[in-house]
Amino acid sequence: MKKLLLGAAISAVMLSNAANAAIPVVGGKPQFNAANTNYVFLSGASAARKFIERLFADTGEICDAGTTVFKYYDDINGKKQNAYLCELNPTLGAAKPNLLIFKRSEGGSLQGVGPVIAGTPIEFLQIPGVSRSGLSNVGTGNCTPQGSNEFKCDYNLSSIYSKIIPDFGVSDVDPSQFTGENTTPDFSPVSAADLALLTVKPTAALTFGIPVTTSLRNALQAAQKTLDPTAELYLGSDCAVGSEAKKCMPSLSKHQIASIHTGKLKSWTDFRVGNSDLVSLANAADVPGNNRVHICRRVKGSGTQAQHGIKFLSYPCADVATPPVPGNNIPNDNVPVTQVHALSTSGDVTDCLNELETATNAANGFNNLYTAGGKRWAIGIQSLEKKSDHFRFVKVGGVAPTLENVANGTYTDWAEMTFQYNNDHFNMDLSSDVQAIVTNVIQSLGNPTVLATLNASFDHSFGASGYLAVPQFNAVAANAKLDLAAPVNPYSHGTSTAAINNCRVPAIYDNQMNIDVLVP
Repeated sequence: MKKLLLGAAISAVMLSNAANAAIPVVGGKPQFNAANTNYVFLSGASAARKFIERLFADTGEICDAGTTVFKYYDDINGKKQNAYLCELNPTLGAAKPNLLIFKRSEGGSLQGVGPVIAGTPIEFLQIPGVSRSGLSNVGTGNCTPQGSNEFKCDYNLSSIYSKIIPDFGVSDVDPSQFTGENTTPDFSPVSAADLALLTVKPTAALTFGIPVTTSLRNALQAAQKTLDPTAELYLGSDCAVGSEAKKCMPSLSKHQIASIHTGKLKSWTDFRVGNSDLVSLANAADVPGNNRVHICRRVKGSGTQAQHGIKFLSYPCADVATPPVPGNNIPNDNVPVTQVHALSTSGDVTDCLNELETATNAANGFNNLYTAGGKRWAIGIQSLEKKSDHFRFVKVGGVAPTLENVANGTYTDWAEMTFQYNNDHFNMDLSSDVQAIVTNVIQSLGNPTVLATLNASFDHSFGASGYLAVPQFNAVAANAKLDLAAPVNPYSHGTSTAAINNCRVPAIYDNQMNIDVLVP
């Protein structure tokens, strides 16, 4: 893997170029201490959890390739709190040769913005033996081996966690979007004065989409096969129900998605297709035990939720915009209201869709109130780095959520992910090692070749999807066609004179003026 070059200022503080030290394992547990390990704390976007994990585990950019990366995760579902211990790539020249980086996903993107602005200590995974200035522990936890290099750690927000100010944060959208329904009582809406405290770096455009439970996908296929053959969304007679082919993906319009997520549809019998309703047109095996509409979405403060509001509801961009219907999780889906499950992480959304599809309580028991009548149809919000046997993405307005369609301007449900740090905290509280690690993590996650490596695991039957590098720092291919080996988005929500703002309609970035990119 090609390494990123450090800037002169960063290189200057890393001249020690200490040799790496192998991490010893005693009694099945790695041994580390503050003398040879840099402790780094990152909070925010849960959609980026696997993306960030693969940077450390698979690319060799930060962690030395060919050495063991030790993974830690919470004992709830393994998706709320994570940490990674490794030997640093020696080209980084760190004085301390090892890294233990914590990634908090719980609470979503706002946790990568609000605490970074305010300098507020927040909860992270507790790992015995970690001590850093400003870190405090609540309760006493233990990390239990789950194989040769993975550890499940005791964790809950009431009694077992560590607490510290995050060194930097990550959000699915730019920090200015965290206002109104996109914030929580814990943090004030982001102001211009708040933004002035931060360095904000766009790194990659993440593709988002609309997942539906597999049986709902099948029902949409069956229904759209009944449309008049001249209808735009007609699925041909050769599209069998259950087909995974791109041409057989059903589609929802932006208006249908907005109607569902504002609570206008209470039952799937309200969803009309031609002269009938969706439930009547479904194959018997796919009909749910109850026709109530279920939504698996995110909590306030989620960047995934914020970008969805921007793209489908113009919220918070327009003063008159209708916000999404709030979470309710009413314990009886015979009550005639949309069932809205507001969840802390994108992993929880996956669990929600899985459990409603299978009528099982495999993880967090989201559907334990609904299993008596069997499966439920549900719709969600998710990034394209996620997949499951129990949900499928649909087209939006007839367009599939692929990198190609983002790059040719026909698929618009995407947002630039940003990393941010508080300038005072970064410059005054962090060691030169940690500053350089933070900078290199941000640079690596914006490198097109690194993104291509990370995208390789997002295997969808309808085409490549996931991340594209931003045009602020990268050029599109010479022929203006998408290069999956180094994907760069020619479009941006920012300009050469204006910072990223996901409320702005994306346009070709100022230095990417090849007209060919306009042709799908």
